[in-house]
Amino acid sequence: YKFRPPRYYRGPLHPHQPPPPSSPNSRLFVPGPFSLPRLQQTYTSTLAPDLLSLLYTHHPPGTLPGPAGQRLRGWDNTSPYHKNRPLRGPRGRPTLPLMKRPMTFRNIPRLEKIVVHHVIRSPDDRDSSYLHVAGMILQAVTNVRATVCKARHSIANFKMAKDKTAMAVKAELKGEDMYCFLSKVVDVVMPRIKEYRGVSGGSGDGSGNLAFGLQPSAVGMFPEVEVNYDMYPPKMIPSIDVMVCTTATNDRDARLLLSSMGIPFHGKHVN
Repeated sequence: YKFRPPRYYRGPLHPHQPPPPSSPNSRLFVPGPFSLPRLQQTYTSTLAPDLLSLLYTHHPPGTLPGPAGQRLRGWDNTSPYHKNRPLRGPRGRPTLPLMKRPMTFRNIPRLEKIVVHHVIRSPDDRDSSYLHVAGMILQAVTNVRATVCKARHSIANFKMAKDKTAMAVKAELKGEDMYCFLSKVVDVVMPRIKEYRGVSGGSGDGSGNLAFGLQPSAVGMFPEVEVNYDMYPPKMIPSIDVMVCTTATNDRDARLLLSSMGIPFHGKHVN
């Protein structure tokens, strides 16, 4: 057992322990990556230092940062029921926004994951053929096997049965697949869309996650779909929604990260 890992894991107290997955002797060892995506190299060498310079706030030695804004609201004591009540949330939103920490080299905004999904909106389109075509295109475009999302509730008017009716297909991208997909969207698909204005400036959720959509005509511009365009029925090519999750804590920093990678934005920017 010194040079060959055991076939089964028998617990942490067994004298024969398998090697870690990073070891070449492990049964779970996956070699690679052998090369970094070009977008990831650009982020590491150029974009990360530029983002740190743009978002950094310098406080000279011996000075304290300014007072922080009020996150929770108190009560004005106009009613006896206000006594000993907990503080209230901020106005205009049900939850507290994420706190913005001082920008350092440790928390530069970066991509965390990308979720690509297609929702079957009409009950007539929930045929297995539509689902298979959408899953095949998502797998070809993202290099990740698509998973089927079932209905969470039963609604008779919409012909939905809980845990039985297929509602959507999605693919979650991380690492090399994430950077390769985003570079294809920025360099190949978006420049070919006619009169494309860009992503809406108010598409964020307030916590550093941005979303945008691509129509079926734009999905057909991916190289993987275009080279085998005759294999897919034209009326079954799906539209996809792309959710970009970043480590930023607000939409401004996330929008700055994605705009530096080449995604255009239009309209009023909502932070």
